[in-house]
Amino acid sequence: MRILLFIVLFSGLLCSSLQAQENRSILLMTGKVLEGNVTGQDTMYLYYDLVKKSGKTKPKKVDLERVFSINGPEGEEKVIYYMDTVVGNYFTIDEMRFYIQGEQDASKYYHANWTITAGLGFVLSGTAFSFAVPFVYLVSTGIPAYKINREKIPSSHLVTEPAYVLGYERTARNKRLFKSLFTGLVGTAIGFTLGQGLIQP
Repeated sequence: MRILLFIVLFSGLLCSSLQAQENRSILLMTGKVLEGNVTGQDTMYLYYDLVKKSGKTKPKKVDLERVFSINGPEGEEKVIYYMDTVVGNYFTIDEMRFYIQGEQDASKYYHANWTITAGLGFVLSGTAFSFAVPFVYLVSTGIPAYKINREKIPSSHLVTEPAYVLGYERTARNKRLFKSLFTGLVGTAIGFTLGQGLIQP
């Protein structure tokens, strides 16, 4: 009877241990979160199994230098990042947390303008300047600081953290870059298409 009880308890502990290894989240330096079962780590890569919607797993790996931490289902955390100016890690661990939070908040709350470069691209579609519109717009709007809406971020005091502001501005700048390039090209393409239609007999 004692042996049976021991087997049951041991099986329960083993299942709990295996479950704890699953459903781990991998927090990247960009603020993106990967979900998967971590299977190993070496000096170059972190290995994990990506669980698909079908239930099947696909082995994947991510550069270790891109990983900030590995987080378990019970809130336990293993920090991979370390401060080392030689490799370009200038932030402390706490500063890097602020930086990543800034990236995540900008991804959620920052909204770039979709219309300006589209309109300019449309107007200038018949000129040699049309494809330069997104870049000119980026230069002209990239000089002022990106305004952080204190009412939308989780805590208004975050704007006093330099690392947070840098992370926020990085993601905001990337979002603005993507939208300006996309809308500029769309506006140019529409203008060019309409122009071709007008000049045809």
